[in-house]
Formats: sequence, structure tokens, C-alpha cells
Amino acid sequence: MNPAFSRRTGLRALAAAVVTGTVATTAPAALAKTAQHAPAVPAGADGFRVLPYLMEPTATSMDLVWFSERPVAGTVVVSGPGLGNNHGNGRTRPAGTRVSAPELQPLLAYTQKELTQTLTGLPQGSWLLGAENWKHRVSLAGLKPGKEYTYTVTQGGRRHTASFRTADDGRDWSDLRLIAFSDTETEPYGRIENREWELSQVTPYTEGSLPRPGEGSLWQQTFGSTVRYGAFTLKYPLTQDVGLRENIAHIDAADPDLLLVAGDLGQGSAYQPGWDEFFRHVAGEHSDIASRVPLITALGNWETFAALNGGYGTPADRSPVVRSRNKYHAYFERTGAGTDRQNPRFRGSYYRTDHGPLTIITLDSTNGVPDESVNGPLSGAPISGDDRGLTAATMPTDTQGSFTQAEYEAAFPKVFPGSTPADADLPVFNPGHAQWAWAEEQLADARAKGQIILVEFHHVPLSIGEHGTPPNHAVPDDQSGVAMRVYAPLLEKHGVAVVISGHDEMFQRSWVDADGDGVGFHSYDVGVASDGLRGEKYAKNAAGEYEPVRFNTHMEWTANTHEPETWADVDGVRQLVDGGMHYGHLQIDLKRRGQSAEMTLTPMYVFPILDSQYRLVRTERRAYGDVQLIRFDRNGVPLPRR
Repeated sequence: MNPAFSRRTGLRALAAAVVTGTVATTAPAALAKTAQHAPAVPAGADGFRVLPYLMEPTATSMDLVWFSERPVAGTVVVSGPGLGNNHGNGRTRPAGTRVSAPELQPLLAYTQKELTQTLTGLPQGSWLLGAENWKHRVSLAGLKPGKEYTYTVTQGGRRHTASFRTADDGRDWSDLRLIAFSDTETEPYGRIENREWELSQVTPYTEGSLPRPGEGSLWQQTFGSTVRYGAFTLKYPLTQDVGLRENIAHIDAADPDLLLVAGDLGQGSAYQPGWDEFFRHVAGEHSDIASRVPLITALGNWETFAALNGGYGTPADRSPVVRSRNKYHAYFERTGAGTDRQNPRFRGSYYRTDHGPLTIITLDSTNGVPDESVNGPLSGAPISGDDRGLTAATMPTDTQGSFTQAEYEAAFPKVFPGSTPADADLPVFNPGHAQWAWAEEQLADARAKGQIILVEFHHVPLSIGEHGTPPNHAVPDDQSGVAMRVYAPLLEKHGVAVVISGHDEMFQRSWVDADGDGVGFHSYDVGVASDGLRGEKYAKNAAGEYEPVRFNTHMEWTANTHEPETWADVDGVRQLVDGGMHYGHLQIDLKRRGQSAEMTLTPMYVFPILDSQYRLVRTERRAYGDVQLIRFDRNGVPLPRR
């Protein structure tokens, strides 16, 4: 890294510079000079813009991060075992007061396009917050493993109190619960938007079920419809906003230790209202789950997209992509021992989290080389059929065809004055590069320490969905996760138990066991947080009829295909009784069994109960039938499947 530049100093330089392009200045007065007729930026409010959320959890430390709209220092008081002057008697006492040092985050300022945006059905600007984003971060050290701590953050006269539990030390533990989902893709329009709800064309209904309501039905009139693969498709009865609120409420009630969010957090990372909506759900007015449960997040394709602020930019200027990624870093900056210390510019892109007996390796799947696109160039030879045709000659190397490594690096100094292309934060996931070497080292270390290993990244490598075929396939995709299959031999070698991904907005599970010895790993797509509810990928055959592509031969379960719907007439109204594709999450329960352990993976769905007018009465948390059990030996290695 250029010794004269860091991302933090770059942000300060950006704050001091005259900002051009799509990024608005942070001061309303300056904005008025450049956009005389633009709406005024909302005045900053007292207190929290984003409630405190937990970062970088360990057995002996925890970081608190929050945001305000004014440059006022906040204070933190924490109490719990080992803090304060308790003379070793175990009593809980306050540990004194920490004071934050707010830092302006100029990348998070609203743009003129955001300030003037109109959304049909919502009052203009009703979703906007204050003009400035001041970041606060306080590190709490000297904590005890496996203990509960209570903290109060005071910001501008407002207080927020919450508690958290530190990780066990890896030796003295009994159980651990994780919840995983992906593709929240929050945005203000999600408050009123109902998304597509695909119906399996293979096994749509249980025996004896009535069909879904059709065209002209009360359901269509209430929630709308669309067309998928030439078929009439109903829209889901919950808006994205309500779906996420209900999903998180059920997750919160399940009392997890960690919440894994495998990418695509907002609907375009450089779209600030998308971030505002995300934090309203996890550290704001709808929920404060992130104040009590650490979020382990990954970068997704939407974290490289600027939405109305330039999309992916142009080959001559990929500044929108740089801003997008670094807005994510502003919120989820990782600085701890789990990062790549030899390559500090990549901190936060990939990192390791140890929580008791479990090690989570989070990778960045957003960039591979050589760069590929369905429009060329392609690394792999043309391929058709299913993945049994994947060889060294046909294997893809990239997960997106929207920008290249060189284009991104060239744009980095445009966003961060004083930097060079060599300072860019975009890692490569392929063998021979820093991320691969780091991952190989961390996997080997975790295995040597007897850890149970889980890997998380966004682009699902095994899928029957829209992104399940590589860019060199006869039915290609330009955002395919197939290139991430390059990690499969490495994951098997080191005894990884589970891979968590998203991207295809499906709920599905595949099984990978290359040598057929019964020891492999489960690969999940958990992209059912609150966005689209998709089914498998179809393409037209020679007769012009749609048929499933099914490139992925490793798939064992998907909610769309294996959980058929049951419909019945209730009080004269067609109602869904059970089954089908819904918003949900994967529950991962790890329990100690003497010197060994076992993990239960349960796909959960949030089922809507509607009245006779299709108004939401409540939601119920239900389990799908595909429950998987993994047993481990005393060294954390998965045992053969039974």
C-alpha cells in the first residue's frame, strides 16, 4: 500500500475536496451552490442515525459501531464479569466510560439524484435521513469468554442499552446457534413492492391441493402478477419490507449467537437510501438485533453496483463501483486479527471469525481473473449440458462481466485522491492471488486447531437457478457463481462442513463429495431474506418450449421443487395452507457430544397467515423437511454421511 495513503485518510481527503460527479457534498449550503433548485438536505437530528451494532466478536473483545448525524462524541458504559474493580469475586460492575471520536464518512452523503428521486406510492423524500454520517467506533477489550455484558451508548442526549455474549474459548462450550440468510436488497421502494413468486413447473402442488388463484383473481388484484419464462406468475403477498421485518423478528426470537448475511445487503451499495433501509431493519426503528447479535457479512454483486448513481460506470470510469464497495467498508470495516495482515488494503473484503469451536471463513467472490463476460472474452471453452462437462478447459474464472480488474484499479485514485491503482481494495479469488493464499493458510490453521469450519461468500457455486450456468454455457449467465467451484478441492481437503452463499434468491442445498467417500460439504443458497422468490432456470428447447436447464447435478433439495404448495378454499377464499417458496433463513445448531460434536441444519420459512380479504394476520415460523445432520470427530472433521 502507498505509505501516504490509507482508506481512512482518503476519506478525509474526499471530505475536504470539492466533490464532483454524482456524489453530493455533505453540507447543505455547498449543495445549494451546485444544485440551486434541488430539495434541501434534511437537517441532522440529535441522537443516533444508526443504533450501535456489534463488530469483530471474539472471546475477549467486541467492537461497537454506530452513526450520528452530528459531530458529537458519544459515550459507552459497559458492565459485566471481569470489568471494573470487582476484586475477582465475579460481581458485575461498570467498567467506566469510553468516549467516541466521530469521523465524517463523506461517501455516505446523499447524491443529488437521491435527493430528487421520486417513488410512486411514497411521499417524495419521506425515506431520507440527515445530511451527514458520522461514524463512531469503540473497542471493548479485556472481556471474559462466554460471558454476558450490558452496555449503554449515549449519543446526543439519546440512550441505547443492549447486551451481548462473548464467544466461548473453544474448550468450554456446550452449544452454538447461527442463522444465515442473504439478499436482503433493501430499498425504500421495498416498502410497497411485492416480488415475483415462482411456482415449480415440476411439482407445484401436493396431492389433493387446489391450484393457485389465476388471472383476474382477488389475489392478483391485491398483490399483482408478472410473467416468468412465459408463464403467468403471482406476486408474493408480503412486501419486501414486511417480509424482512417478519423474517428478522422470527430470527430474533430464535436467539442466535451469530447472524450470517451472505451479501447483497442493499439494492445497490452506492445507493444510500438502500443502506438507510438496511439499518432500519437491523439497528434502527424496526429492530436492534445487530446491537445484540454480531452480523458476519460478505460482499455481493449489489455491493459493487451504484444503482441510480451510475450503475457499474463505464470502461473509462468505474468510480461508481469503487464508491459502492467502499460504502460497504465504511459500515463493515474489519481491522482485527482475522484479516489479511500482509495485505491490509483487503481488510473487510475477506476475513476470519472464530467463535468457540467454530471458524467462519468469509471470502469475497466478486472478482476473478482472467476477466470474463458473456460478450467476451471467455476463459473456458464453450460448454453445454450439465456440469459433468466442466473440465480444466471449460472452467470459468470470473463471477461478473460488468467491469474488469484493471478498470477498477484505474478508477480508485479518482475516488480517493492521493492513492494509486495499487491501493485498490478489490481482491482476486483465484489461485495464485492473495485471497487464495490467505484462505489456504486459514483453512489449514483452523484444521490444525481442531475447529469446525464453515465458509461464507455470496455467489452460489452450485445452483439450478438463474445464475447457475457459467458465461461460456449455451444458456449463459454474466453473474454466475460457477467459477467459485475452484475452491471445492481446497474445502474438501480441509474438512469444511458447510458453504453458505446467496445470489440466486432461492432456498436450495447441494452436496459435494468428489471422491465419493461420504465426506464432503453442503453448499447452500440462502437468498431468501426479503427479495425475489425464484425457481429454477428454464430455457427454450428446439420446439420453442421452456424446459429446465439443471446445469448443477449436485442439487439435493430446493424449496421451489421439493416443498409443493397446498391450497384450499377457506370461507370461500383460496388460501395457501402450507408449503411453497417463502422468505426464510437457515438455522444452524452446533451441539457438543462428549469429545465430538454434531451440527443440525434446518431450513426455516416464514409462512403468512391471511384473512378473507388477504390482509396479513400474522406469520408463523415453520421448518422445511430437508433437515441435515453432520457429525464431527474430536478434531472437528466431518464424519461420513449415514
